Amino acid sequence: MLFLMRHAHAESREQSLSDFDRPLDERGREEAEMVAKYLQEKKINFDFVMCSAALRTQETLEPLRSVVGTEVIEISEDFYNSPEDLILYHLRHVSDERKKILYIGHNPGIAFAALKFTKVFPEILREGLKPATLIGFRFPLNTWADLEWWKGEVTDVFQPPLSLLELPSPSES
Repeated sequence: MLFLMRHAHAESREQSLSDFDRPLDERGREEAEMVAKYLQEKKINFDFVMCSAALRTQETLEPLRSVVGTEVIEISEDFYNSPEDLILYHLRHVSDERKKILYIGHNPGIAFAALKFTKVFPEILREGLKPATLIGFRFPLNTWADLEWWKGEVTDVFQPPLSLLELPSPSES
């Protein structure tokens, strides 16, 4: 079982911050909490987490730590803004003792990997992988080294609903 997750909404780029150092904004913190709640309610856990070392991906991971079911977490600059082929490469090198993996990364790599892992893409994702989207796959394989494009089946999709911060105020409706 593999879950891919795009980091939650981040602060806009400012000249004082590098892309790598951008934190989550208020909306992103709320989204990460919603994902944690979803994982807890669905009793979805993992035995290995792979997370980009960028600040916004690590901040996305923080609320999930208490519900992912493992302390085996690899945070690496190698996962920062990885294209889909590099994501596949990293996943193929995961130990086969790891059966349930969560990979937290960035678009466009996460979106392209999700598209290429399955032939049947869920309608909900036709608009793209919005920030904090979580998508689960099942693959017919015995070893991660055999992971290939187009072989997965989507088993789960979660996109946080509109944030309270996005809803129009009563005066706007």
